[in-house]
Amino acid sequence: MSYAFAWQRRPTPASIAKRALGRLPERLERPVRYRLIPDETNLVYQVMRRNAASRVMLDVGACTGGALASFARDGWTVYAFEPDATNRGKLVERWGGTPTVRIDPRAISDRTVSNVPFFRSDVSEGISGLSSFHESHRSAGTVETTTLEVFCRDEQITQVDYLKVDTEGYDLFVLRGFPWLDVSPRVVVCEFEDTKTVPLGYTFDELAGYLRDLDYHVLVSEWYPIVEYGGPHRWRRFANYPCTLADERAWGNLIATKDPDVYMRLIAATKLLTVSWRFGGLVQRLLTSRAKAAKIGPPSRP
Repeated sequence: MSYAFAWQRRPTPASIAKRALGRLPERLERPVRYRLIPDETNLVYQVMRRNAASRVMLDVGACTGGALASFARDGWTVYAFEPDATNRGKLVERWGGTPTVRIDPRAISDRTVSNVPFFRSDVSEGISGLSSFHESHRSAGTVETTTLEVFCRDEQITQVDYLKVDTEGYDLFVLRGFPWLDVSPRVVVCEFEDTKTVPLGYTFDELAGYLRDLDYHVLVSEWYPIVEYGGPHRWRRFANYPCTLADERAWGNLIATKDPDVYMRLIAATKLLTVSWRFGGLVQRLLTSRAKAAKIGPPSRP
């Protein structure tokens, strides 16, 4: 049995964060999340918000609209692709009335095909896709796929400021279907995770190498291996590609740009965010635990 008094115990980062969050009014919780919670799209937004020229975003795998929100509020033209009917319903509810947001029900790949099997999960709304890689995946019917080359041609899109791709394993196929000879996105963000992509025929290095071959500078935002889908995840580090992942089971996002000014601002921002994102990951886990506790309710008294 320990007889140490509370005032004798050294505070830990967890205890400090927990006390701080407990004192925050609800209206201030969102700004804390905004600055501390690891989020590559938010990083891109902060870097690009002041001087984007055409202000066009392609959001491939838009889910319920979290990534596009800041851009849409700033008046960007956003083309959001979300084939999951449940997620798309929420996306339409939130952004369907915004004239600058266009919502498309098709999945994006490197070919145009009809009646492609689609899968979703009740464990996490964020892992719907064309690949069944988790035990919780269930068939959700079929979808139509198209390519960004076809889409950009049909919509006469000649400039893209931000291409964000999150398709649960199909990111390289999305990139292969982009019209690189005609359009060069200023920033590209796409997800890597060999656990998902090796069964589909490619690796982290092949995804990053594809962007490097297109003359993009590539930054790696590496996260620790996923413990549980639907729960909080733990961010690890930034690195310049080429590099070796700290853990071969890692996942994360590649942030790529050809623009030297954007690249320098990204480098500067990553240096500042490295410490705060590590602390912010702890904050995120505490917020998630608090949200789950609020949903479940307090334990019953004996």
